[in-house]
Amino acid sequence: MFADPQSITYATVAKSLPTTGRGETESTYRLADSNNVVYTLTLSHQFAKRNRVVARLRRDAVVPDALIPSQNFLASMTASFTIDFPTNGYTLTDAQALGNALTGFLTSANILKMANGET
Repeated sequence: MFADPQSITYATVAKSLPTTGRGETESTYRLADSNNVVYTLTLSHQFAKRNRVVARLRRDAVVPDALIPSQNFLASMTASFTIDFPTNGYTLTDAQALGNALTGFLTSANILKMANGET
């Protein structure tokens, strides 16, 4: 199990997310900060015919409506990381190497390019 709390950094600001739920295959960490922004980190796994591990970070915030500036609405965004691999043929080290290769590619500049629609 991961430690409690988990730390993330959003826009250069460190956030400490305490555990809000734990199960056999999933843990949830959540912080509602002083600006009414909610961060939720979910770590989960499935081990069956194929193995799947997922880290998902969600941010919920009340934001101004671009069409009606006097109104606000609740908006959310999510970033996730998944490694999916068979039970046979690859080792955990192979899965780790693949994940490390992807996270190495996901530089700040490349994430911005992707968010801008580049492929």
